[in-house]
Amino acid sequence: MQDDLNEILDHQRIRLVLERYCRGIDRLDADALASVYWDDAHDNHGIYNGPAPGFAEFIIPFMRDHWTSTTHMIGQSNIEVAGSRAAAETVFIAHHIRPDGDGIADDVAGGRYADVLECRDGEWRLLDRVVVMDWVYTHAGLASSAIDPDVFVIGQRDAADFGYQPYGRLRD
Repeated sequence: MQDDLNEILDHQRIRLVLERYCRGIDRLDADALASVYWDDAHDNHGIYNGPAPGFAEFIIPFMRDHWTSTTHMIGQSNIEVAGSRAAAETVFIAHHIRPDGDGIADDVAGGRYADVLECRDGEWRLLDRVVVMDWVYTHAGLASSAIDPDVFVIGQRDAADFGYQPYGRLRD
């Protein structure tokens, strides 16, 4: 029974690492990205293949230069834990929005994160990541939506984003 509970907890902790990555990449948050990798980790994102600590330095300016917003969503994960190591294959879909004439284009990618994670001092982080790309396409020339964005709080791609505010209120 205790082994089953520990396995469930490990799976949940690993899942939280994967979700924190998505938040970090969408908010262009270097600290959040750093928090998902061990210092000796490796990341192969196709356009970047090298030490994980250099990934944020590369990807944040690249994303800022190419897209006005992104949304990374993860689906099912197949996680297998063996002691202090785990393997995970996690499905993702990522939308990348950019200006396109008078409208926008949505560059959409679908694939899987093939990860090796390691638990050190009770904390799970990525040790090795390979992005496996299954498909990509672009919806170009999209007109503005009938939804009026001005009635909503508008998202930002940094710590000014409203999504950070509820966490600050936890500490008040």
